[in-house]
Amino acid sequence: MDSLIREELPEIVNSGAFGKNLKYVSFDINEDYVGQNQYKSTVVFGTVNTSDGSKFNVVIKLKLRDEALCLKFKIHFHFNNEIIMYENIIPFLFESHRSLNGIEDWPSLCRFFYGRNKCGDLFDRDLIILENVDYQGFRSSKKHPLVDYDHVVSALRALAKFHGLSYTAKHKDPVRLQKVIMDLCETQFDEDGQWIFKNDAFRRFGKRGIDRLLERNGDLYRDNEHLKRFNKINDNVAQSLKRAFEPQEPFSVVCHGDFNVNNVLFRYDETGLPIDVLLFDFGTPRYGSPALDISFLLYMNTTQDLRESHWDDLLNEYCLTLAKSVPSGVRVPNRIELDSEIARCAIYGFANASFFLPHQLNSKVICDEDMTEEEVVQWLLKMGGDIGTERVADMVQHIVDMKFTNV
Repeated sequence: MDSLIREELPEIVNSGAFGKNLKYVSFDINEDYVGQNQYKSTVVFGTVNTSDGSKFNVVIKLKLRDEALCLKFKIHFHFNNEIIMYENIIPFLFESHRSLNGIEDWPSLCRFFYGRNKCGDLFDRDLIILENVDYQGFRSSKKHPLVDYDHVVSALRALAKFHGLSYTAKHKDPVRLQKVIMDLCETQFDEDGQWIFKNDAFRRFGKRGIDRLLERNGDLYRDNEHLKRFNKINDNVAQSLKRAFEPQEPFSVVCHGDFNVNNVLFRYDETGLPIDVLLFDFGTPRYGSPALDISFLLYMNTTQDLRESHWDDLLNEYCLTLAKSVPSGVRVPNRIELDSEIARCAIYGFANASFFLPHQLNSKVICDEDMTEEEVVQWLLKMGGDIGTERVADMVQHIVDMKFTNV
């Protein structure tokens, strides 16, 4: 890994990735972070030194060394999407916003230096180089996956600014917007139209919460019409998700696609309150409802108490920030329209959080790469233990109580 980086960086720097006429001098690896294994990649932190004396703090993302795992986890698709986002889509969104004299309260994103996704025999030399924003004061939330109101509302404001760029771009040049998103790869479904987990996994993840909700409050929910509807949705989650994924104008945007506190960084004031949020990890973007991003965050990173006490406050803050983030005359959804979108897309947030939230409650437990698909499902169903089951039941209860079942 060290030799690969040192072989590749001179050519990358000398080609102008870090600035015109700059030449490579050296690369200093940050020994505290060498080879950090992420879910679908290996990440190396270090400093690129160039001929003008500049020092660039970078994060270098490398693919897993196992080609079979790259195919299994669609890592080639993730790299494709992230590079397209940074090279084509995000620059177009910012350019459109700037050309219409948009409000200059941009969403915070890290600088992209270089990306390569050749795949094939050279897949193990593919890499993405981004700015390390740790030096700008951005940090992961210390408490996760369930965070407090200040963190959630800060993340929603940042998301609103990001979504606002799409509304501005669509207002200015809708044809070009459709062109720049055409090369994004589907990462949620396989070539046969099957969801990422097989073996009836999502029905079983959902049933975990349904059964617990009936155990703890059966008298109230056993004959509940919306729980019956949710059961039908849960019996065929893939079809429900496909309907939720269908772009419906005029409100579709470029979605982050995996928007939760694992994929944002916070900058804090002296009292510890988050004052800025940076979005990263654009491996699973899609063009669709803004509620896809919102629903995942609100089911993945909030407690039932927070949802019940601040649901309206959180969505009002999103809508207020969204309206402020676009130039005059640009159409964005109001709160009533957003509510309708969330009701249509809540199943997306639930489906992902139903397995990922319990997993994050046991985030130090690593899945054996040799497990069969059925063994992985069984493993995920045990993650989080009783607390994980309670959190999934909380999500089911919220969807039923809010009547988000007319998918």
